Amino acid sequence: MKKLTTGKIFALCMGNFARGMINGIVTTYLLTFFIPTNANTTLPQFFLTASLVMAVIRGIGTIIDAITDPWVANLTDNCRHKLGRRIPFMRWSAVPYGLCCLMIFFPPIQGTSYVNAVWVGVLLILYYLFSTLYNIPYSALQAEIVTEPKRRVFLYTIDSLLYVISNALVFCTSMTKGMLMGVGIPEIWALRIPFIVCCTGGILAALVPAFTIREQDYIVQKPYSQPLGEALKAIFSYKNFTIITIGYLVMWVAFTFFNTAQVYYITNLLALPDIWVTIVTVISIGVGVCTYPLVNVLARKVGKKPLLLGACITYVCLYGGIYSYETVISLIGGPAFAIVIGFGIAMPIAITNIIPASMFADLAQYDTIKTGKNRAGMFLAARNFANKLCQSIVVIACALLLGKGADGTGAATAEGVQATALVACIFVASALGIYFFYNDKEITAAIKAHNEAEKA
Repeated sequence: MKKLTTGKIFALCMGNFARGMINGIVTTYLLTFFIPTNANTTLPQFFLTASLVMAVIRGIGTIIDAITDPWVANLTDNCRHKLGRRIPFMRWSAVPYGLCCLMIFFPPIQGTSYVNAVWVGVLLILYYLFSTLYNIPYSALQAEIVTEPKRRVFLYTIDSLLYVISNALVFCTSMTKGMLMGVGIPEIWALRIPFIVCCTGGILAALVPAFTIREQDYIVQKPYSQPLGEALKAIFSYKNFTIITIGYLVMWVAFTFFNTAQVYYITNLLALPDIWVTIVTVISIGVGVCTYPLVNVLARKVGKKPLLLGACITYVCLYGGIYSYETVISLIGGPAFAIVIGFGIAMPIAITNIIPASMFADLAQYDTIKTGKNRAGMFLAARNFANKLCQSIVVIACALLLGKGADGTGAATAEGVQATALVACIFVASALGIYFFYNDKEITAAIKAHNEAEKA
């Protein structure tokens, strides 16, 4: 079988660039589009009692995800298509994946109507479905195509780099919005135009690995057939897998809080203009990318687990500071605090984007070594489901918390935004405790022994 070249690694990782562009819109701007950051917005009020409606919609989406993720994982694991088990799913789902995301922000009624709630609910369900149909086969393909642990860390470093860059482009929406409004474009279209650009770019990026990677060149296709229930039972029989899945879910709840509430932290709590959202993002992305080589070195020297623990500790400190924002602002001022947030979140972002993905891939390979069965789709489905579930949890929590103490305008309140930071702090502290029980050395030792035996 061929070995994946560096150029092909970049092509493969374009799928995660697509995920950052498309998912980033829903994660970061779904609430700010339908629930205004302040009472002076010119955005139409699409929903009656917007906070409650958004909570219900995302709750339904979570249930749909709970059904589709393991189902699609088992479907792709059992696929016997001539192009491979993963590529066919990626090719057919890429375009509707991006289109469904975009259409969420084009509800049919300009005023307040429950018709819009139905529209958003249906489009979110379709978005989740096509996201699953693309991302689970894609994640499984990544885990299968690179089998050396060190090379795998490099793969997920590039993967994370492209994801972070695409997320940064999504965050530029705040700056682009101001520029477009400055030339007379209405606020709603000042948001929609960047969304169109991001979704189009995301679709094109998603098609790159689907049509440039020949799955058969890199993976030995072994017949596999196992019912969904048996596959789920098998993967959760690993203690380490259960620990990393729960820890990942809890940690990403806190991390997603930052993505979802960042606009509110900057504009509401720190009372800074929209341009500061872009400034903080540029700082965090720029510094984070500079730490990627360090993360790779530390992963080899001290292991993956200590890095995750350190990231969680940093998150606890940052969210504690945001919750106590009045005290911090009185000491250093709002702009300085925004800069501290940008620098402080940088390396934890790098760690949480690289290390957990590599761990899930390690576990999938460990299972193949132990059982001779390739259930990579099912292992990566757990990661993807945890990622999307935490997004839903965060949006539901944010939707309910942001309006805390509201005066009837529908705008977010400082009290509500502050409460999101406290909840996030509690979640990441819980993840810190869970990760202590993960045994990273057992997994990497088994993979290393297997690879050495194959070379011999």
